[in-house]
Amino acid sequence: MEAKLYFFKVFTEQAKSGNPAACALLSQWPDTALLQQIAFEADQVVTAFVVPAADSPYQYHIRWFSRAQEINLCGHGTLAAAALLRQLKGEGSYSFLSQYGELTIQAQAQSLQMSLPQWHSDVETAVELPAALLACQPVDYFQTRDLVLVLADEQAVTQFQPDVELIRLLPQHALIVTAFSAPATYVLRYFAPAIGIDEDIATGSAQCSLAPYWFEKSGLAELHVRQCSAIPASFSMLIDPDLLQLKTQAVNLPHLTRLIATIA
Repeated sequence: MEAKLYFFKVFTEQAKSGNPAACALLSQWPDTALLQQIAFEADQVVTAFVVPAADSPYQYHIRWFSRAQEINLCGHGTLAAAALLRQLKGEGSYSFLSQYGELTIQAQAQSLQMSLPQWHSDVETAVELPAALLACQPVDYFQTRDLVLVLADEQAVTQFQPDVELIRLLPQHALIVTAFSAPATYVLRYFAPAIGIDEDIATGSAQCSLAPYWFEKSGLAELHVRQCSAIPASFSMLIDPDLLQLKTQAVNLPHLTRLIATIA
């Protein structure tokens, strides 16, 4: 059986900006090895696969793969999936089910708004920083799924020199460096070499760790986010009592669409 593999740029309204992702809507799950092969050949930061759930026309199961392996939560891959469903099925509120939880995205013509969980600092587990990271003189640090270093300012974030091999050996999922930029922006960089992403362009799941921290520190209800990568990307964060809301857009790259074999 064949399906189409679609390509998007996420966190942008322009095809030359944003974070690339591939996505396919399948009728059923093939072997994991085949999904990984498709993701490797797609050669994107992440490839998302969705399969309709039985309960609702707006509910889908989702899995995410980097070039190297399956990953446990990917915000921009989910946004690409919502953009695909918006394109194929129309506007609406789409729910994505995974073994790591449920994500909901309001997919409207003018924007995509994704609900994300809040991840707070794991105060019960002591964080031991390698000497090379302590040398960066973080003003604060904590861990959730990821290890977060809070640096003095945006310049410190942009000038941070990652030791990819050191980061690969960290017990946490990824390393995030971040700082506040007045009046209402925080910046970040995101490194996840253990899952095949040395440095990400724009990272939705990182906001699960960062947004609760910066909302508490700033006292604000809405924050702008800028990821200090080589390719421009932008989005905003709002806070609800229990969830975070990430608002952005995605652009389809129709010239890259191609057929893939999903079921032998």
